[in-house]
Amino acid sequence: MHGELAQHDRSGQIVLHLTHAELLLLAGSVNEAIEAVEDWEFSTRLGVDKANARALRTELGDLIARLPPE
Repeated sequence: MHGELAQHDRSGQIVLHLTHAELLLLAGSVNEAIEAVEDWEFSTRLGVDKANARALRTELGDLIARLPPE
């Protein structure tokens, strides 16, 4: 993989550098988890609730839509 952890900032955010393919993989993985894991076990298995995962999926999708074509 070519992505790398770039830095921490004081807000608690982590900045990542990802290739286009890695971003698509991340977005697809989040989507697959949302679709495959039942609501009742989602937070136990993944450590966040499904609403947070859906919000991340939306953010990733918006980011992908703004990227120039490869």
